[in-house]
Amino acid sequence: MRKYFLCLRIALRVNFGLSVLSPRQLWAKKRDLWMVPLIGLGLVGLVPLLFYYLKGIKWIFGLLQPMGQQAAILTFALLMGQFLVMVFGFYYVISSFYFSKDLNILVPLPLSPAQVLLSKFSVIVVNEYLTAGPLVLPVLIYYGILSHGGPWYWIQAAAVYLLLPVIPLAFVALVVVVLLRFVNIGRKKDALIVVGSLLLMTAALSLQFFINRSAGDNVGPETFIRLFTSPDGLIQSIGSKFPPSIWATKALGYGSAAPGPAHFALFAAVSVGLFVALFLVSRKLFYRGLIGLSETTGKRRILSRDRLSARISSGRRPVRAIFGRELRIMNRTPIFLLNGVLSVVLIPVIFIIMAKAGGGKGSDATEILVLLGSAHPTTAALGAALFMTICGCLNGTAPSTFSREGGQFWMSKVIPASPAEQATGKFLHSYAIAVLGLVVAAVASVTVFRMKASSLALAVPLALMAGAVLTALGMIIDLARPLLNWTNPQKAIKQNFNVLLAFFADAGILAALTFGAVQMGKRGMKTGTVVAVLAVILAVAALAGFQLLMKFAAKRYRDIEV
Repeated sequence: MRKYFLCLRIALRVNFGLSVLSPRQLWAKKRDLWMVPLIGLGLVGLVPLLFYYLKGIKWIFGLLQPMGQQAAILTFALLMGQFLVMVFGFYYVISSFYFSKDLNILVPLPLSPAQVLLSKFSVIVVNEYLTAGPLVLPVLIYYGILSHGGPWYWIQAAAVYLLLPVIPLAFVALVVVVLLRFVNIGRKKDALIVVGSLLLMTAALSLQFFINRSAGDNVGPETFIRLFTSPDGLIQSIGSKFPPSIWATKALGYGSAAPGPAHFALFAAVSVGLFVALFLVSRKLFYRGLIGLSETTGKRRILSRDRLSARISSGRRPVRAIFGRELRIMNRTPIFLLNGVLSVVLIPVIFIIMAKAGGGKGSDATEILVLLGSAHPTTAALGAALFMTICGCLNGTAPSTFSREGGQFWMSKVIPASPAEQATGKFLHSYAIAVLGLVVAAVASVTVFRMKASSLALAVPLALMAGAVLTALGMIIDLARPLLNWTNPQKAIKQNFNVLLAFFADAGILAALTFGAVQMGKRGMKTGTVVAVLAVILAVAALAGFQLLMKFAAKRYRDIEV
């Protein structure tokens, strides 16, 4: 166990690398002091979002409490948290277990296969705390406050949250370890990650869709009465397809009274049991599954001097060539592709599935979304613009633009293209992914929210300009301190602190713009005037951000050392 904890400690330090945030490091490297106001801006921007999230939790709690079903809030939050871990855990596990560059260092060391694999698994679990935290933690904390939970509730809530990612991740890890032991996919590893992740997400979303559809078809007055009058009826209905969420809910809902401790013991026992099963399986199969994964294939062709010269001087414009290079880097690395392209379409698709799964036009979920879409024109337009901007821009593509090159960044310093041309090509690539998210979100706004054409016509230009601002800002942040020395492509985009900094900055900017629009609306300004003012602000900010990116690229390309 000593070697395991030592390996885990080193892996955590490499994974997070948060020493840069210590006051001593910040003052030693004064060029990193710009991160402090960005973090502050982001925290200020997150306050309104947290406020409305907590307000919604309180409203649902008050709605369900008279029926004794308030614990269903916990079931929903825990289920969604584990769902996120399951969906994104597949390719995180494969990437970390089998395609991480540090395996060449770890395998020759006097460490058992189980110690290596479990240390990697533990790091993934810690990362998933950050993934599920924004959704689950506010519910656990605020539910405890509203229900006046005693010391036993808070102890069990902490334990449940610590165990939350273990069951879905251990299940995924067991499947991956067994699969890669008996299926030699060394030459098809990238395709396996992409296809496997897409199939898993499709299966999970489809299952949820058909469950809700079938439930909606069978809902009648008697079903409703039985659902809300029977003990834990709503909890059982929500978590019926994933029992661990029910066990955790009952452990928290009943507290120290029976059957609370029994359900907590069951939840903990299954978590520990799956972890032990992963330990036993990894001892036998982990290193055997690594055989053949480093194989590569490719056709070798001898180029003549004339053909080589023709390829080098192909006449392609630099910006277009850089754009194509970014596409190849993104598409050939599954972690980049799934975190970038997939994430911008996932949120709108989930909204569409939620609406369609409710049973069609007359469902409660659909009618609520339609009510939001038919609000005051200013509110509807600004809400749609904010929704499209979030779907398109709040991903790791722009703030990892330069980090994704890793050790190959030296090529960018020697190729015959100016830093401004390279930054322009990279900007167009990141912005194209943002526009993809905007388009899918616009489709969701029409099909789900039934957004009017007039409101959508006002929202789309605002979202496009906001996307340009946030794309330029994310690239500037990454260019200021690119993460080029990574051993796992997951670290370049999923565990890159620049992505978190960009998220803070984006949240602060969007909160400030939303607050300004609300204040203008309260002062009686017309819809067109509010939109025009925001459009001018965003247009100026987009132009200024792009120009700043060009100038900053010319300076930083000279200073960055690989």
